[in-house]
Formats: sequence, C-alpha cells, structure tokens
Amino acid sequence: MGYSHKGLTYLNPILQVVRKIGVALHIVSPNRLRVLIYHDIPSEEEGAFRKQMHSLKKHWNIITPSEFEQMITGGSQINGDNLLITFDDGFSSNRIVAENVLNPLGIKAIFFVISDFVKIKDRAESHKFIADHIIPGSKVLDIPKSWGNMQLKDLSALIKQGHTIGWHTKLHKRLSECSSKNELEDELILSSENLSHQLGIEINHFAYTFGDLESFSEAAHLVAKRKFRFIYSGLRGNNIQNISPLAIRRDAAAYQLPNNEYRVFNNRLLDSFLGGFADFRYKLSKKILDSWCRES
Repeated sequence: MGYSHKGLTYLNPILQVVRKIGVALHIVSPNRLRVLIYHDIPSEEEGAFRKQMHSLKKHWNIITPSEFEQMITGGSQINGDNLLITFDDGFSSNRIVAENVLNPLGIKAIFFVISDFVKIKDRAESHKFIADHIIPGSKVLDIPKSWGNMQLKDLSALIKQGHTIGWHTKLHKRLSECSSKNELEDELILSSENLSHQLGIEINHFAYTFGDLESFSEAAHLVAKRKFRFIYSGLRGNNIQNISPLAIRRDAAAYQLPNNEYRVFNNRLLDSFLGGFADFRYKLSKKILDSWCRES
C-alpha cells in the first residue's frame, strides 16, 4: 500500500466521525449504493476475504445484482448502506471463493469475464494471455503460477448458483486505443452475443477494462450502450443522486504486490473508501463519463 492508503487507514476513525456529523447536519446523504471490485483471490488470501465479507455483512446490506438493477434505475428506493460485489477478468479462483465464501453467506455477485480468456483450456496459454492482454507489457514469468481462467463450465456453475455473468470485452483491450467502430463492435457486441448464446443467458452488465477514464472513449461508450443496460467504470463513487446506470461507479477492494498477486485491503482502509473519502479524486473523470450518457 502507498502512503495515501496508510494515511486513510490511520485517519479512518476520525473520517467516520466527520461523516456522521455531515449526515446529522444533512450535508451528507445517509444513503449509499456502492460497488466493490475484486480480481483474483489467491488461496492464502481466502481467509482474509472471508473475514472481510463477514465484516461487510455486519455493516452493509449486501444486495443481489437484481436488487442493484432496481435501485440504480429508480425501480426501488435507496435506503441505508447498500453494497454490490463484483469480480473482474474471470480468474479461476473466482468460482472457488464463490462456492467457499459467497454462497454460504448468501452473497450473489457479478463476474465480468473476457470471452477469449474463457476459451482457453491450457494453463500455460492462459498465462500468456494474461501477460499479453490483462497485464500488458509483463512477461509470462511475471504471472503468478496459481492464476488460471474460468471456462464455460465454471460460468454455467456460477449461473446455477444464482450469480450473474457480466461482460469485460473479447480481448481485454484498452478501448480508447481501438481504431475503428468495427473493432469496438467486435470487442463489445459480437463476441458478447456469442457467449450469451453459449451460456443461454442475456448479458446486460458491462465493465470497462482497466477502469480509468483514459482507457475509455465516448466512441466506445456509444457502442456499449447499444448492447448493455448497465455499464461500470473503475471510478470511485456513490451511485445515488441520479447516477446513470450507464455510468456506474465502483471501488477497488484490493491492491497488487510487485509480483502481481492481489491482497484485499484491510477493513479500515476499505471503510474509508466506502465512506467516500477518496471520491473527490475522480470528480472530473466522472463528470466527463456522465456527459457521455446524455441523450443527443
């Protein structure tokens, strides 16, 4: 963790008092609708992830994807603290933690997957895909040996367990670098329709790759909203006060070590992020993203 993360961790008790005062003075909304992003959960981190889910369940209403859909579209009121759990990239550990941790707790999540990653059946090939596309610029030797990909059978199992499959592009491309409308349609629409057919479901949720505004583009957004009802960024924020379902904010819940392995944030740091104390850093990016959702 960096110095800013350590600072938020130590300041969290004070920041939470400040938030309570803001709520009491009607300066801060008492209601929250936030979304967490996880990626790989290595076996040695499963215990920490389980403890974090238990802690979140004590303080938050962890909602299902269907409940989130109703809240973000105005179909039901947003009252209190509501939280949706999501996973990006489709790592093989996702099914494991779904069955070992989420299911026993009654938590339903969205798993955003990459179709060409799902197709891979060989571990070495999956590592090459990760090095080439998910962590571009890295070498195969830089990829943790435990990493692998979920395949169709894993996605089908998650669906049967009540989870939701979302879209995360065909090749995990940085969409702002796609040079044509045809390339964007292949990444976003044609490949997602093929996976929908294979799984026998509609895919209504899409999450941008990499998450930052520089990895998106208005052209990509125009293509994506033709297909998907719900579009997620990696920009931190509270999804209330007329946030469009095409510009959903999400909070990263883990960080990466130099060897690329993920570690979940400690609960105090995560509490700070969910309290909104880093949201201001994304104000301009969110304003631009919101502008793409306006009807022309």
